[in-house]
Amino acid sequence: MKMIRHNNKGQFVIIAALLIAIMIISIGALMHTAVTYYKHEPWEEYLTLIGNIELNSRQLVELSLANYTNSNPKNPSILEDNLRKWQTNLTAIYPGREAYLNYTLANQAYNVDGITINYESGLAYIWEKQTSLSAANVTFTLNIASIGLTGYKFTVTTLVKLKILSPPAGDVINVTVTLEDGMPITDLTKDNFQVDNADVVRVSSTYDPTYQIVYTIRCANPISTPVTVKLWDLRGIQVTAKYPSS
Repeated sequence: MKMIRHNNKGQFVIIAALLIAIMIISIGALMHTAVTYYKHEPWEEYLTLIGNIELNSRQLVELSLANYTNSNPKNPSILEDNLRKWQTNLTAIYPGREAYLNYTLANQAYNVDGITINYESGLAYIWEKQTSLSAANVTFTLNIASIGLTGYKFTVTTLVKLKILSPPAGDVINVTVTLEDGMPITDLTKDNFQVDNADVVRVSSTYDPTYQIVYTIRCANPISTPVTVKLWDLRGIQVTAKYPSS
């Protein structure tokens, strides 16, 4: 009887050892597969691909807004026309990637810092106000079949806001220029500004605790009101502000 119990105990130990061995082999095989997969999968290349598509999409939106604001009359379909071409060219630029980019143009009203922006086909402008702006808003959805990426979304919001802070003082007028996140645009010069009926001779910038950066536009002659100030940022996006507002 003791011998039977002893044999049963020995069998249990052998079975347990076999199970442990099987588990070790299985885990080893799984780890080998995972390490091999992650070692050979070009994740950095994929991230670069996605980043390039996102960057090029943003630059296209900015270029379209610049063309829109500098055209007369305004062409509200310019952004969609450019995005359709980009959508078609994407396959040729990245052959074998099976990349498809869809987009949704903003066509509703947004409130930004108390200003209601009414987008049409992803574009909007509010000009000849003391606080004026030009804006674009597009939401993209990216699918790349070659890497199994589906439904990757990103939104491009481009906004340039020009504000005349106060009435002209002699030959000087002070303005601020900010982006969609409220951050000021830096490195603007006299070539970026135009004052109607006045020649701009110098533009300087100073720090301000409220507005961060204030641009002081100095003209050759005293400035009379109403005054219109035009801005072209470094991307060529135009905004026209007026004091007092129309």
